[in-house]
Formats: sequence, structure tokens, C-alpha cells
Amino acid sequence: MPHLPLYGYIYGNFREGLMHATLGLPPEAWWLPAIVLFLLFCAALVDAFTSTVPDPLIFLGLAAVLAVQGMYVSWEFAGWHLLLALAAALFIWTMNELWRAAFDNDAIGMGDVKWTMLAIACFDTTPVMAAWGIGAWLALIWIGVARLYHYKLGRVYFAPFLFLGLLAAIYFFRLRTESWS
Repeated sequence: MPHLPLYGYIYGNFREGLMHATLGLPPEAWWLPAIVLFLLFCAALVDAFTSTVPDPLIFLGLAAVLAVQGMYVSWEFAGWHLLLALAAALFIWTMNELWRAAFDNDAIGMGDVKWTMLAIACFDTTPVMAAWGIGAWLALIWIGVARLYHYKLGRVYFAPFLFLGLLAAIYFFRLRTESWS
């Protein structure tokens, strides 16, 4: 047990975990993943109650991520992450358009696309792709529980499930595999 008060110990472990949550950022930028997770949480919370992912939260976060990556690492690093985020958005949008052409309705909300852009820009592709899979299973469980209790669901808003999936994926891919204490 360290010789720090309890809050110092918790803060130290929280900070250490955030340092490992992203790839390529120096330890001095440990606060960036905390801000991005907070913004993603707020966006998911707003989505859960209003079915809208707020653009200002996402684009403020995206601008912050790119600025910090550019200043702390390199502008090429920031540009690469922006390219990954835009490519993911284009891929998801294309899948939605193909679905719409085939079935005449949306499969994915565009708020989930924006949410994914911010998450990929900060945390890279692996945890975010896993978040989509984990989030889908969590949403299916939610739907199953709602049906079991005869609760009518109009629509299932996916950003809250994406957020929970992202937390699980960051833990699994970045924190559990690191040898930090």
C-alpha cells in the first residue's frame, strides 16, 4: 500500500490507467482520454434521453484530440487519427445507405457515426470496433429483458451501449494487458 492518502492512491491509479488508454500519447497528456470519455459519456446520456448526439460535444472533442495529438506527438499522428475517424464514418454511413436502399429505413443513426469518429480519433480503431460488438450484445440483452418484462421499446438508442462497450474494450485491450500497478 502506498504512503499516500486514499484519494492520492485512487487519483494515481486513475491517472496511470488513463495514460495506457490511448496509444502514442505521452504520459503528460493523460488528461485527454479523461476529457474524451467525459464528452462521450455526455453524448451517450443526451442520446439516451433525446435520441440526438449533440454535434458541439463531438466536434469540440474532435478538435481537442487533434490539437493535443498534434502538439504533443506530431501533426502526422493527428492527421492519421483524423483519417481513421473519417474513414470509419464513411464506412458506417455507406453501410447505412446500402441498408436504406435495400430496406427503405435507417439501420444506424448518424449520431452513432459522430460518436464513433471521436472515439476512434482518441482511442484508435481496435477498442472502438470492439465497442460496437460489445454494445450490440448489450443492446440485444436490453431488448431481451424489455421483452421479457413486456416493456414496449420504440427504438433503441445505441450510443449508451457504445459507451459501455468502449469502457469494456479499453479495459480489455489496453488496461488488462498492460503491466501497470
